[in-house]
Parts: sequence; structure tokens; C-alpha cells
Amino acid sequence: MTTRGATRDFVFFAPSSGPGQNGAMILDGHGELVWFHPSPGVATTDFKVQRLDGKAVLTWWEGKDADGMGNGHWVIADSTYREVARIGAARGLHADLHDFQLTQSGTALGLSNEAVRWRHGTLIGGVVQELAVPSGRLLHEWRSVQHVEPDETAIRAKPGPRFDYFHINSVDQDTDGNLLVSARNTWAAYKLAWPSGRIVWRLGGKRSDFTLGPGARFWWQHDVRRHTNGSVSVFDNGAAPAEELQSRALLLHLDERRRHASLRHAYTHRPERVLSHFMGNTQLLGDGHVFVGWGGSPFVTEFAQNGSTVFDAQLPAGGQSYRAFRSAWTARPSEPPAVAAANGLVYASWNGSTDVASWQLIEDGSAAQTTPRTGFETTLRPTGAAKRVAVVALDSRGTPLGRSAAIDV
Repeated sequence: MTTRGATRDFVFFAPSSGPGQNGAMILDGHGELVWFHPSPGVATTDFKVQRLDGKAVLTWWEGKDADGMGNGHWVIADSTYREVARIGAARGLHADLHDFQLTQSGTALGLSNEAVRWRHGTLIGGVVQELAVPSGRLLHEWRSVQHVEPDETAIRAKPGPRFDYFHINSVDQDTDGNLLVSARNTWAAYKLAWPSGRIVWRLGGKRSDFTLGPGARFWWQHDVRRHTNGSVSVFDNGAAPAEELQSRALLLHLDERRRHASLRHAYTHRPERVLSHFMGNTQLLGDGHVFVGWGGSPFVTEFAQNGSTVFDAQLPAGGQSYRAFRSAWTARPSEPPAVAAANGLVYASWNGSTDVASWQLIEDGSAAQTTPRTGFETTLRPTGAAKRVAVVALDSRGTPLGRSAAIDV
């Protein structure tokens, strides 16, 4: 891992393959673990910070992944890591792994897929549902099969008995309240008038309403987002099959009056040439930096505005995370700190706490030495006479944040 001048926020991702456990994970800027939520037997994707009722919350999807489509639930947790909502898709559909967005009006946008009959067998269409939170009640719905014909697909092979012509993989609320939807298998993003669902325009694909300037075209893309500065970000996979030599994180300028899209910047991984066949995302940070999760390739990268790399981390061999984010986060877990003792040493940790600066050792009910926090787990040395110990988490001003149970040593 390298870091030079990177943004000082936490890193959020969810390893879904490779060595170790699956689950949602928060790291600090040095790669030290802050919080881990294991998910044995299921996959976790799209782990990020959002806002609900004016407060920062964590959201993620967990469930089973079958052929790139999910069957699970969307989870919302508060700043104590308590689960406050677990939402499924409405109308008997499966909550998909690709995206879950909380809106400014306090509702949620979730993705799903549906199978419908067509002349060649079964057509798999993409679905957007706007849901009430926390009930999951269906408010509005958009179905690709009602608006996008199968001949818009970029798949060249003859359709099989189940044809995933669209493959919806992101939804975003535009600055005007309408929606942007990305469809990997049509190489296009769609702006939808909401809640009517009428397609306002297509960006990319066979029926693009925009001309695309040099470098602005994308293939098999993920994660199309509109930003307050008017730009649109895209993770351009470029595969598979390969249409480019490497994947790119794109920032595009849309001239909606002239219907022209131009490239503002393309970010590529180096020195390794990364071609991510699936997954991935592009996050535009508040300071103008760009944070990229390379999806099927085991890298997470932060770029400065000029394109220089200021942070680059690599997962172990075989590791991948659907998306990766960098965000501010403040949390104090509902569970107390943990303490363990072995071989004459005491170990203190508090899974998920963001404010611990030091640990105070309590020996037989009396305060002993204080030790600066050193990573996820801090080692303390009790006196030889101590029989029972506990630890107290302190913030940077020495204020107690939480106390563990007492254990024998």
C-alpha cells in the first residue's frame, strides 16, 4: 500500500473473495482495521456511508450472488453499528447486489431483476424500485422491459434460453430529482423522468442521444453518477469481452443543450495495467480527488485532480471488492471494548470505534498506566501483582469513552 497526500477519511470496502473472511470492512488511511462485520455464508457488497434523516448511516447489501445477480437484503446501520432497517425488494422480486441509494426525501432506491417471456425464451430485465424506509413499501417502479427493447443490447452472441439483455448495475438521483440508470449490457446510461419512468435521454449505446467526444465512449460500464459540479462519473470496465486495453475511471462533461459528451479526465491504474472484467466504481471526493475501486481486480486507488496516484492499496491474491469508497465517519459501538490476556500481556480493542486515542489499564479496580492506541489492537503490560484487569478507552482529551469487562490474568 502506498499513500502520499491522500484524503484523510476512512476506506470502506467489502472483500468477497480471496483469503480470509467475507464481510464489510473499514480501514483508516494507513490500512489499519477500524471495523469488521463478517458475513459467513453470504456475500456483502456496496458498503458505504449515506445519510438518513440528516444522520450518517452505513448501508450494504448481503445475500447470495448467482451469475452476477443478487438475492438478499439491503441493510442500514447507525453510528453505533446497530441495524435499524433490513429491506427486501417489493412485488416478490429479489433485492439485487448492485446498488442501494437513500434519497434526500428519506426513501430508498433499490435494484432488482425480473424474468419475462419473449419470443426467444426468457428475457431478464432490470428493475428500479423506490421504497419507503424502513417498511420497504413500494412507492414507484421502473421496468426496463417496458422502455428498452432487447435490440439495444451490446451482446453479440445468440441469445440463450435466459437472455440478460440489460443488466442494471447502478441508479443515482440526478440534481433535478430525476434518475440516472446504468445498464452494463447495453453500454448505456439512461436518464429517467421520475416517477413516470419516461426516458429523457440515453448516454452511450446504440441509440445514444449524445455525440461522444474523443475518449468519452465507454463499454460494459458500472456506477454512473451525476455530481453537484455537473460532471458525470463512470467506471468504464472496457470488458468483457475486451473492447479496451485497460479499465478507466471517467469524468465526463455533458452539454445537454447540444447533446454532446466530452471527456474531462480518464484515470487508469499504473504501473499495473488493470482490465477489470466486472464490478468497480468511481467516487468523486470533496477535494476534487477521485477514489476508484477496481472491482474484479484487487486494487483500490485515490487520484489527485492532476491524475497522480496519492493512495494505492492491493488486496491479497484472489481478493476483490465490488466497490470501494472513502468517507468521513464517526462511530461509537453499542458493544463495550474488548480485552484479552495471554502470556503476561493484555490486549485492548474496540471494533468500530473511531475516537480512541489511548487505553487506560485498570488493575484490580485501580487505574494504572495509560498507553497510546497502536492500531486495531493495542498491547498493554500489567504489573506482575495484578489479578484482574479491565481497559478504558480514552479520546484525545483523556475523556473515557467506554470500559471493558474485567478478566483474570
